[in-house]
Amino acid sequence: MSLLKIKNLNITVKNKPLLKGGFFSVEEGEIVGLFGASGSGKSVFSLFLMGFLNQNKSFVVSSELSKYNYLSTYFDLNSKHASSWQKFRSNEVSMIFQDPASSLNPTLKCGQQLKEACVKIVSNNNSFIKKNCVHLLNEVGVEFPEKIINSYPHELSGGQKQRVVIAIALASEPRLLIADEPTTSLDPVTQRGVLDLLLKIKKTRNIGVVLVSHNLDLIKYYCDRFYIYKNRTFFSSSSLDGVSYIKKKEVLLNILKLKKYPNFNASHLNSIIKSFKKNTGFSDFSLDLKDVNVVFKKNNIKFSAIKNINLSLVKGGALGVVGGSGSGKTTLGRVLCGIEKNYTGYYNHKDSFFLKNCIQMVYQDPYSTFNPKIKCGKSVLEIISHFKSNVTVQELFSLVGLDYKYINLYPHELSGGEKQRLSIARVIASFPKVIVFDESLSGLDLDVQLSVLDLIKFININLNISVVFISHDINSVSYLCKNIMVLKKGVIVDLFESSNLLSKKRNIYTKKIIQNSNF
Repeated sequence: MSLLKIKNLNITVKNKPLLKGGFFSVEEGEIVGLFGASGSGKSVFSLFLMGFLNQNKSFVVSSELSKYNYLSTYFDLNSKHASSWQKFRSNEVSMIFQDPASSLNPTLKCGQQLKEACVKIVSNNNSFIKKNCVHLLNEVGVEFPEKIINSYPHELSGGQKQRVVIAIALASEPRLLIADEPTTSLDPVTQRGVLDLLLKIKKTRNIGVVLVSHNLDLIKYYCDRFYIYKNRTFFSSSSLDGVSYIKKKEVLLNILKLKKYPNFNASHLNSIIKSFKKNTGFSDFSLDLKDVNVVFKKNNIKFSAIKNINLSLVKGGALGVVGGSGSGKTTLGRVLCGIEKNYTGYYNHKDSFFLKNCIQMVYQDPYSTFNPKIKCGKSVLEIISHFKSNVTVQELFSLVGLDYKYINLYPHELSGGEKQRLSIARVIASFPKVIVFDESLSGLDLDVQLSVLDLIKFININLNISVVFISHDINSVSYLCKNIMVLKKGVIVDLFESSNLLSKKRNIYTKKIIQNSNF
């Protein structure tokens, strides 16, 4: 039985066509993939399915057929009635958004937000509702659900926030679930766990799932069938049925061909390199941590975020920190940057002035780090002026591979990869000695990830900036860093050189991460 049928859908914003024609359908009990490049409009289509475009006058939406049908429930997706959409979203459809930080209310505890989502539980028994919330969190693989329920979003790691968002989406027991890049910020082990969970829920509840992703292997592995989004329209993957898988993959990956950034040419960037070396110098510098612990206390319950951490990083070094969501990676980064001061143990840089001026962080979500009302060029110029850096905005844009035209654009007008490059430009404007990258490639296409990795490598080698690269992607870490540290539940379980990644001596947990790093 078809849950969803869409025919000849057209979406236009400010006279610019985002989607033209095509056919899309979802049956009961199947996972349908939607594959395309980042920035191609996949998320816009997801928002249409949730009714968020119909209330926005900037968008013009029309279609020959757009209907949802389940048993006695029939709904026209072209409806303009807000109350009808609200009822439909409460009972039939739910969405897992890509960015968990923007999806959660920062002023409410996660338990309260889960409770609000449990609209189908008719009970005034708080104990019963709380038990259901704990069950949902257990379903999506959250450790210490009681702690998560009493935590605010900012107290959780990126992966923990994403799992809370997934639990909220499942709370209303929807018949149609739209998952927009649901595992982007999760480590490989948890990625598989969450997607296996969606597969299980699809079978047990017989629901339809739309899985939006730019990961071809993920879609091929988990989806019953999939659509390709290209040239502003859909076409079914069945149109490639007569092609070998290798050729088919080549065809599909061509869809992800994005803007090619210029190769980093040291001679072209000599002026900024010289300026940087003049300002920072090549004096001996190192980061040293010995027996560092961070313990959080809430409701008289102690929780160790990191335990007995020992590390050393010399000037120009590159250290990769790998681990699952909630393993303490971000907490370690916050200690290094001086943001997290609640620690015990030895850290050779406690001076707040030094930390502010010499160690900078590039965050996971580039959009939330910018003021949306300030143009890109001005946001970089502010840092140059504050630190009195001997460099221009144009030189920094050239360094990170951004065209000068972006200087006069606002952050929302840039793609995810371009925003992350802008974040890096702004960090470099302070002439730091160390840059901590906290899951900075999450949500980016593979092509874009590689281009940003090349940029980080260029900065590390040519500007002699030390790099701490925090990630759940061990492939990216081994490409960039000489030394790799593996964290599990706040403890270092493995420490090795990247050249020894596949050694038989690796810890069991490290081997599990490597095993799950590719679909």
